[in-house]
Amino acid sequence: MSPDLFLLLRESHFHLSRAALIIGVVGFVIAIYIGLIRHGDVTRWFRRAVYATTALMVVEAGIGLVMYLGGNARPYQDVHLIYGMGAVLSLPFFIFVETTAKKRPAMGSYMWGFALIAAITVRSIMTGAAG
Repeated sequence: MSPDLFLLLRESHFHLSRAALIIGVVGFVIAIYIGLIRHGDVTRWFRRAVYATTALMVVEAGIGLVMYLGGNARPYQDVHLIYGMGAVLSLPFFIFVETTAKKRPAMGSYMWGFALIAAITVRSIMTGAAG
């Protein structure tokens, strides 16, 4: 892998991780507002935002995987890889819960999902790089 490509991937991975943290916190606050304050259900726009966040997490993990396999870049702690998989799988799990539940726990499941994204992202940032 060329040094320029590796630097681009590393910087993208860094900035996307911070974006994921912000999106996790903002999504959590919006889910609380819709679910607990307005007592509303999932809207089409909210669900699209959840899908976009899931896509962001897939891109983030893909960049990390390319750096790991192609650039021989290892995270500071190997558990970083598990956190990456957890971040990718957390929202799809809560999407599944929301869409298949007979009793609509919709916004409650998304509150958990976004809180989990934020928490996993913080822990992932802590294990990814030394220092």
